[in-house]
Amino acid sequence: MKVSRLGALLALPLSVVALVVAAPAAADPPTEIPILDVFQDVNPCTGNPMTVTFVGTVYVHDHNGRVVALAHRTISTSDGFVGHGTDSFVDNGQVLMSRIADIVTNASGDRFRARGVFVLNLSTETVRVDRFELTCLGGP
Repeated sequence: MKVSRLGALLALPLSVVALVVAAPAAADPPTEIPILDVFQDVNPCTGNPMTVTFVGTVYVHDHNGRVVALAHRTISTSDGFVGHGTDSFVDNGQVLMSRIADIVTNASGDRFRARGVFVLNLSTETVRVDRFELTCLGGP
């Protein structure tokens, strides 16, 4: 589950970057790209499958091939959790880094957190950090 979830998280920023790299960027404002992503996962509080929906915006800056992207999103799940999250993506030509942080809550007050970080050394194509976790934080 870790690899497929992280793969899904990285697919969005990487595909966004591919779209934006060709755009001119000097001191221009960030390019805004809407997010709509739907995927399957397992709720860490119940162990049941759920459908997760992200809706939001990615703000992408490209400065001479150095890319920084920040996404803000709302999150909903098919089993009644809602919340918000962010992810950041940096590609400075030497290192590619992606980081996510999400918190969602249901009507009963149960919460879970998704957080992860991925760091790739581009010159050696070596993964330096690859962590992702879904954690049930419990309820009131």
